[in-house]
Amino acid sequence: MISQGLKKEGHTLYWLFAFLYWEVLTHAAMYEQFQLSFRFALVFGCAFAFLISLVTGFLPRGLQLAVNLILTAAVTVVYGSQMVYHFIFGTPYSVAQMGLGAGAVSQFWRETLTTMTENWIWIAALLVPLILLILLSVLRCIMRQGWRTRLVALILLAGMSAMAWKDICRCGTGMFTDHYFFTSPRSTTAQTMERFGVPMTFLLELTRPEDSGSSMQVVVDIPTVEEPEETQEAGIPEETEAPVVYNTLPVDFEALNGATDNEKLKALNNYFSQVPGTKKNEYTGMFRDYNLIYICAESFSPAAVDPEYTPTLYKLTHEGFLFENYYNTFPNTTTDGEYSLTQGLYPDGTRDKYSSSMMASQKNYLPFALGNIFKQELGIDSHGYHNNVGNYYRRDLTHPNMGYEMKFSRDGMTFTGYWPTSDLEMMEQSVDDYINDPQFHAYYMTFSGHYQYNPNDNGVVRMHYNSLADSKWTQVTQKGYIACHIELDRALEYLLNRLEEAGVADKTVIVMASDHTPYGLAKDVYFDMIGQEQDFFGWYKTDLVFWVGGMEEPVVVDEYCSNVDLLPTMLNLWGMPYDSRMLPGTDVFSDGVHAAVLIDHSFLTDKVWFNSNTGEIRYLVPEEEVPDSYIESMNQLIASRFEFSAEILRNNYYQYVFGQE
Repeated sequence: MISQGLKKEGHTLYWLFAFLYWEVLTHAAMYEQFQLSFRFALVFGCAFAFLISLVTGFLPRGLQLAVNLILTAAVTVVYGSQMVYHFIFGTPYSVAQMGLGAGAVSQFWRETLTTMTENWIWIAALLVPLILLILLSVLRCIMRQGWRTRLVALILLAGMSAMAWKDICRCGTGMFTDHYFFTSPRSTTAQTMERFGVPMTFLLELTRPEDSGSSMQVVVDIPTVEEPEETQEAGIPEETEAPVVYNTLPVDFEALNGATDNEKLKALNNYFSQVPGTKKNEYTGMFRDYNLIYICAESFSPAAVDPEYTPTLYKLTHEGFLFENYYNTFPNTTTDGEYSLTQGLYPDGTRDKYSSSMMASQKNYLPFALGNIFKQELGIDSHGYHNNVGNYYRRDLTHPNMGYEMKFSRDGMTFTGYWPTSDLEMMEQSVDDYINDPQFHAYYMTFSGHYQYNPNDNGVVRMHYNSLADSKWTQVTQKGYIACHIELDRALEYLLNRLEEAGVADKTVIVMASDHTPYGLAKDVYFDMIGQEQDFFGWYKTDLVFWVGGMEEPVVVDEYCSNVDLLPTMLNLWGMPYDSRMLPGTDVFSDGVHAAVLIDHSFLTDKVWFNSNTGEIRYLVPEEEVPDSYIESMNQLIASRFEFSAEILRNNYYQYVFGQE
């Protein structure tokens, strides 16, 4: 009797074991430690086990076995793909990103195979439930469930789900609570997966509604401790203040509201009508007649800068404007990093990523994109280049919409037959397009710095690897990373030489930022290269090139900033007409709130560093100097800026406001 009972319960017990095993194994591989919040993942794992056993328990035994085998294999693939993706990019993928999978596999299959080979033990361990199911089936240890077993499974499913929800709500419903991560469309996949597990994260992403835009709250001033006013000395006349001029455009938001019934557009109008924008300043228009070369550098970081092996990178990062507190918003995903750098908006984390934010913008009116505004204001035809194929991320559609005449690998440029292709060869085939123009703007998306950093899988690494034999770096990936950036260094050296030869170096600005952190390097390897201890915030801190030809002394910029701040800063420096209210970033030379913002809404300012994942606060000033509402106000400001960025994209808001095609 006991044996027969166990066989009838074996179906449910198998799925309980399988989900708990997968969750523990995946969590150990991806996060290396177990936080208290992992309890939710275990509870939801049990709930999914009861759900599957309940549904499949109605099937005839033969069909049930086949379905169980198919489901087990499919779930194993899901968990395995999350592992592999995390091993490569340092974060899990979302349901929406699955739409980009085919392109990634076809382009970067070498990295995928190498990663699977290097981590084969973890991949093999995932197969244990599948092997167990086959053995149990062969031994006929699983029988068709009776109605009592199904009833118990249903009761346990409902009970555990209710228990988990009550536990989630127990600690409140504010921002960055367990309730927030469970319900908010703005929580990241990494934040939900670490807490709630793989299947629940997928379910949440499939069922969460899009942001309505109605929760945008205007935060004009972040509270600070008031300092005593200085008294005016007798006999000394007060200085007359110059009139304040803002970087805004004449927009009648009230009239716009009267011309539409779209509530999302009205929400945006109401929001922007209350924001003053940022002021013009002493740097406004400083580079009006300068050339601009803007570079999004694949995986560039401080680890790539070395006075001996990458001397041009060293020169460029130590001359011009020196940004002491520049942080990369993104841990991975080139298209999101490039989107923020070129359009000055945060990507829409809730939209179907088969249509990434960059891809979704291909038919939107983009008046503030540099290619478009240089054409509109200065009559300059802007050139764009990328040494990969144009149909990857569909840059052949998106970048012309930003005003660039594009050339790609196999479409305007040809490259030596190795992968990734050469940044130097791209530079050699492009500079002649614009170097003799009276004034020019060129944009580059580099490729040589792409993972994987070993000579077997990376042609650029093979080309420079032997030159690093006597270097201070000992690990293969360290040498490989430097080797990739030697190629970028030579491309920049060629560019500088051509600018000097043409006599235009003193009238040229080179701005270069990375698309994301160097995820191809393990964090301990990366921090060893830069000589620092591992740190959450330190992983995002990076170098920004803002080189100005002819500048005799560097200018130190100590404001905290990140990707979205570069576009408004450059628009102000070139004196372009733009509306600072409609961009989430802040011109670093102006007033306004200066903060480095990460994709998970963590932020760094000159007062505090806030980690949204853990709630950790690091005070850079005495705690009593930070008002109680400071963190809350910053969180609301950042959340609103993410939301209005998404609504601008979804609603083609600039076209609606400015009436242009």
